[in-house]
Amino acid sequence: MAVVLIVGTLVAVQFGRQVYTNWEIGQSAAQIEIEIAAVEAENAELAAELEYLRSDAYISAEARRLANLGAPGEQVLIIPAGAEEPLPEALAAVEAPAPLLDQWVALFFGPTR
Repeated sequence: MAVVLIVGTLVAVQFGRQVYTNWEIGQSAAQIEIEIAAVEAENAELAAELEYLRSDAYISAEARRLANLGAPGEQVLIIPAGAEEPLPEALAAVEAPAPLLDQWVALFFGPTR
């Protein structure tokens, strides 16, 4: 009877270990599936960005931004530095209002200056 009890206990312990190992592997597989889904979503975003970067729209925009190039038939206007007209004295004397955040801080805590 004792031998049957010992053998039964060993079988139960071994079965419990197998069940726990199976559960642990299932948890690891679920975590890996979540990571795979995240990587696939990131891959899709990067593929969309790569498609845009290879498009004519991006190439044209970058050419215009970097080299002041235009499309055939367009006239590109380049304003040289220092060619801007200064503000009239009436507008130059007007002080711009403080930013909204500074106005709120001054309202609640008093003027900071």
